This record gives sequence, C-alpha cells and structure tokens, in this order.
Amino acid sequence: MISLNHLLVISLSFLSLFSCVALAADEYHYVNPVIFQRFDNTGPNAATPDIPGFYGGASIWVMESNGSYLSLLKHPGSGSAAKHLDHPSITSDGQFFIYAEFENAEIGREGIARLYKENLYTGEREVLRERSNCALHHAALSLDDEVLTYTQECEGVNRLLTEIAGGITAVHPIPASARVSNGVSANMSVVYQNEQRSHAGSGRAIAIILSTFDDQGNRTDRTIADWGFRNRRAAISIDGASVAWQSNSTTGGGTDDILLLNLENSDAAAKKLTQHPANDGHPWFSRDGNSLLFESDRTGNWEIFKLHIPTGVLIQLTDDPSYVSTRPRW
Repeated sequence: MISLNHLLVISLSFLSLFSCVALAADEYHYVNPVIFQRFDNTGPNAATPDIPGFYGGASIWVMESNGSYLSLLKHPGSGSAAKHLDHPSITSDGQFFIYAEFENAEIGREGIARLYKENLYTGEREVLRERSNCALHHAALSLDDEVLTYTQECEGVNRLLTEIAGGITAVHPIPASARVSNGVSANMSVVYQNEQRSHAGSGRAIAIILSTFDDQGNRTDRTIADWGFRNRRAAISIDGASVAWQSNSTTGGGTDDILLLNLENSDAAAKKLTQHPANDGHPWFSRDGNSLLFESDRTGNWEIFKLHIPTGVLIQLTDDPSYVSTRPRW
C-alpha cells in the first residue's frame, strides 16, 4: 500500500507516441473515454501556469483513460466566427458528450450559450437546453446519466439549476447575496460552490455545500467546507458517498490541493489527496469511485492526471505545453 503522503507518480514518457497518432473519433471506439477542454497556450490570450481560467475559444478533446488515442474532438473555429466550448461531460456508454457553446469566443461568458448533446462518433448534435438571450453553461451530467445540473445567466442574474426528480430545481444561495455555481448531482443531492461577495483585497471566500432534496422538494443543507478559504469545483461519487474538491485551505490561502470527504461517516475529516506545491484542481470521480481525474500545473504547464485513490498511484495523461489542458471528465 502506498501512502497518500508519498504519491507514486508515473510519467508517461510514451505519451508522445500516442499524441502523434491522434486518430479521429470515428476510426476508434473508446473503451473508457476521458473528455476535456484545451486552450491554445500561445498568442495574446496565452494562459499562465498560475490559474487556468477562461481564455476564450476552448476546444474539446478526447482520449482513453490511459492517455492513448488522444484526438481533437471539436474545434471552436477561428476569427469572428469562433465559439467557446465549455465544460464537457460524457455519458456512461461513451457515445455522447454534453457541453455549452458560447456564440462568440471573444466575449465568451458575456454572451449567449446553449447546451448541446453530440454524438462522439458521428458529430450529429442536438440542442439539449436553451433559453432566449441567456447563457447556459458549467453543465455537469451525473455519473449515472440521470441528472443534469448547470448555471443559467440571464441579464446578469445567476442561477444554479438541477434537474433532480425530472423537474428543474433552482438551488438558491445562502445568504441570498452569495453566488452559487459549479454544481453536480448524485441521486437526490447536489454539491456546489457557494461564494460570498468579495471585497477589495479580501480574496475569494468560497464554501462547498451539499443540498439534499426530498420527494416534496424540501431541502437540507450540509456544509462540506466553510467560507474560510477558496474551496471550489466539487465532485461527488456516483453513490453520493464521497465528495472531492480543490482548496487552498491546506496552504493557508496559497496553492490548491484536492481534498476528499467520506459523507457516510459523520465524524470523518477531509483527507488531503494530493501532495505537491503546485496547483491541483477540477477533480472528477470515476464511476467505480476508485479514481479521480484532475488538472495540475506541477509540470510548469496545466496537464491532466489520474489518481488511483486506494493506492495513491498517480499517472500523467497529457503532456503538451502548447495547450492548457483542463476540466477532465469520464
């Protein structure tokens, strides 16, 4: 057994072999596909090794869960016609992916966005959700394919919506002045970040909240991480038993680590899963609950990693400094 304090990192030096193959999706059927975003790491909008935020014009890529068969799945276009493709999810059968498409890459999230569902192999797509003059984005499909959760922005008003029990439920922030986003559901629960209004020089104060709804729509809240630090981008296991998120609480407000909490044990404390002075973020559970995907800038560039939780074995899946690779899901 490998201690989580001494993670074994496997660097895939043969990744370059796979990246040269880059087969089109219709030439290979993925067994356990990983889908993720990439931003060009060149030009005036180049990303920095500090924070992989929004840079406009993201593309969507796919690869096997061991890093092989890396392929560009959807390009945002170029020039004035360029789109921004945001936060892709993939269905459990590996056939379809869901994403937001912003109409204009230059203005990005200030513009209109719809949610699309697209066939991984044929490219056929349909509008999954839309609302006139609004942006729907940060969509997350639950690991059992049952619940879609996403952010809706209309004329500056932000709402987190989850489609638990076949309806659309708004997850209201507490207090009302806070901002909720980055939600993902499991069963009748949704985990999300709840951000206080920031003040000049105060930094971001973000809590992680788990809200559970009963059949009548009544809501019970549980604080997973409090306001004290920047807690973000939570993920929940398919059975709803574990939550993972990124936080700078372990470094006193510095870089982000990934934490894990067992929800079935009321006395459990959050466990630090990653041990590195760099930033780790955007965790996402495998469907068996044994592994996490996440992004990290530990190589000096944002790349995708896979962590086996029971053993601590860590594998680097991407290695290309010409891109910022981020927001992985499987």
